[in-house]
Amino acid sequence: MDKVRVAIIGCGAFAFGQYLPNCKRSELIEITWLCSRTPEKRERAAREFAPDARLTGDAAEAFAADDVDLVILSVPHSEHERMVTEAAAAGKHILCEKPMAMTLDEAYRMQRAVQKAGVKLCVDYNRRYAPAMQDMKRVYWEHRRNPRPAAGTYWEAQRRILPEEERSVFMVRIQDESSTYRPVHIDWETGGGQVIGETCHWLDLTCWLFEECPIRLFATGSARMTHMITMEFASGNLASIIFAVGGTFQFPKELYELTDHAAFFRNLCMVETEYHGLEGVSGQKYPLQFDELPEVGAESGHSGYLAKLRERSRRFIASGGKEWPNIAPDKGHFQLLEAYAKAILEDQPAPVDERAGARATYLSRRAIDSIRLGHPVPVNEEDLNMFIW
Repeated sequence: MDKVRVAIIGCGAFAFGQYLPNCKRSELIEITWLCSRTPEKRERAAREFAPDARLTGDAAEAFAADDVDLVILSVPHSEHERMVTEAAAAGKHILCEKPMAMTLDEAYRMQRAVQKAGVKLCVDYNRRYAPAMQDMKRVYWEHRRNPRPAAGTYWEAQRRILPEEERSVFMVRIQDESSTYRPVHIDWETGGGQVIGETCHWLDLTCWLFEECPIRLFATGSARMTHMITMEFASGNLASIIFAVGGTFQFPKELYELTDHAAFFRNLCMVETEYHGLEGVSGQKYPLQFDELPEVGAESGHSGYLAKLRERSRRFIASGGKEWPNIAPDKGHFQLLEAYAKAILEDQPAPVDERAGARATYLSRRAIDSIRLGHPVPVNEEDLNMFIW
């Protein structure tokens, strides 16, 4: 097998935004089936991305097909467990949109299903694979393992080493625009709210960055909308996630800041990294994944991206809402898809497997528990690492 044959289940906005163009771009993937309950959507998907694909409104038909190796699930969260279980029973590998599950019971059954069937499950926690985040983690760990503060660093006491000085602190700030939320996202049954549906991304990312799981967390605010989560790790590291829904898409959505051993690391919405207090490295700018305004913001990086966002808003207004150029940072969607396709072809572990997916769901649920209880909650080992027989 030199290509992974893919069935895309669900031809909605996210599939058109990521899965369909990324599969078409990949030399490792062939789209053989397109499934949507809406005929117009699956016909449009075929017309634009896979004219030779077979079309169906029934996912079970694609699961049973001999020319499918991998199913990509781009369906509401409440459909994940059923479809993962059915696809696994049919012997198909699975790429599941985040969150993998909405509850621990679902996470248990999904893990058991894929392990029993001997298939791979990958959860689309793509930000791990964003080029900017990959570089930031590499530079951070090089510094953490062998701290070398830059020349000119001021020292009051050369020999002082306190436990707090050995710890890293990671801050994630998300300014989101709630007017764009579809009802399916914030309905408790179909979406579960923004902790489950969105902040799971940054809970997973933090564990990946620190290469450890938290031992305790405290959350406040609303599980459905705006909230804050603080995590404490056994190493002493701390992380804080601020998710605010009263923002605007006329400004970049994500900001990441990290401190460690007299150094400061900054990631500006995947388009630019800055490093301060380090010898020999200052930062880097990254191209966008999609850029329909290449003539705007030629300086690239954060300022270039901001210029593109402003121009998009201007054109949207001027066109009466008809023009909306596609402007998107590279958040690692394509890179994760490629890594998973290679894992299937080479029979290697999935890059973000079912245990990582279950961990993000568990931490999301604990954050919701903390919001509702009003106090910190522990992270329990038996829930974090389920025993599955």
